[in-house]
Amino acid sequence: MVERRHSPDSFMKTYCKHTKVADLRFVRESIDHYLKGKRSRRDVSAWLDHHPDLDRVADAIASEIRTGRFHDTTIRYFNRTEPISGKHRVIGRESVHHQILDHVAIDAMRPMLDAKIGRWQTASVEGRGTIDARKAIKRWTRQRSSRWFVKLDVRKCYPSIDRTVLKRLLARDIGDKTLLRLACHLIDRYAGTQGLNIGSYASQWLANYYLSYAYHFATERLAKLRRRRDGTVVRRRLVTHVLFYMDDILLVGLGKADLRMAARMLAAYLHRFLHLDVHPEWNAKRLALEPIDMVGFTFRPHGRVNIRHGVFLRARRNFRRAGKMARIPIWLARRLASYYGYFKWSDSVQYRRRNGIDKTMRRARKVLAARKETP
Repeated sequence: MVERRHSPDSFMKTYCKHTKVADLRFVRESIDHYLKGKRSRRDVSAWLDHHPDLDRVADAIASEIRTGRFHDTTIRYFNRTEPISGKHRVIGRESVHHQILDHVAIDAMRPMLDAKIGRWQTASVEGRGTIDARKAIKRWTRQRSSRWFVKLDVRKCYPSIDRTVLKRLLARDIGDKTLLRLACHLIDRYAGTQGLNIGSYASQWLANYYLSYAYHFATERLAKLRRRRDGTVVRRRLVTHVLFYMDDILLVGLGKADLRMAARMLAAYLHRFLHLDVHPEWNAKRLALEPIDMVGFTFRPHGRVNIRHGVFLRARRNFRRAGKMARIPIWLARRLASYYGYFKWSDSVQYRRRNGIDKTMRRARKVLAARKETP
């Protein structure tokens, strides 16, 4: 016996009823939030040269939001192929004005987003990210309740998000009509009629919000009901742990049959209510025989953490290249800083010592410090 359907409209609480989204001071604070750490960026620096008076900019943007007469902004799109996975993505590069509107909207929506986005939705959420996911999965692999796992991948998540469903959910959850109008304006600026913009600050939050309904379904409704001989009904969860890293979904459980049932139920929910499809090539795997491959790491029983093979090869190549250079260029220093976390947060102490990883990283930090960049 399986529990009944679980529609997104079953959650009826409304948030953000009285925001300050069109307030001059609020917009000014959002501009400062956006500019933090970005002033040296080429496009931002050029924009600041043309707009030195930020109070005047804040007043103009607040007026746009208040009246609903937004300046027309274009988004430039370019193709990108992921170096490790080989996936082809279309990235949208927004104007600075559009990015500021993104920050204003998300800052105003934060009470709703914080309430809706689940604890183990870790992608693009401040204070979480890959490290938070790594800590959780490492802890789970030490538990007896983690015997089997299933990894699901939402097919073309960003381009497939149904804007009509997204706007309907936002209209139900956001009580401030001015904020809702701004959010819908930003969504409508994306190319095409479906999907969100990869590379947008607002899109990553909205995608997490959209998938939060699937997350709560997975954590609260993936269960089956068993009727005992005495007539009592017992509810038993099909999974012990759930983690969403944007469109990568990890389900962990005790039994293979229960986990397969949970994966089918979640895939059906994603398709029926959110109009998203899961890649069909998934299988329930035994943790004792095959590691969990997630967020750039592989996790084995008893908490053993290694770097994913493709990530390790690229990281090793870049550190070796830097080790042979008399002076590390800024672009390589930035790349080393991004890869160093994999060595730091995996069981790679011996490799770091033998290959001078920490020594090379100290040199890269000095290069970044000279440019006032923090790795």
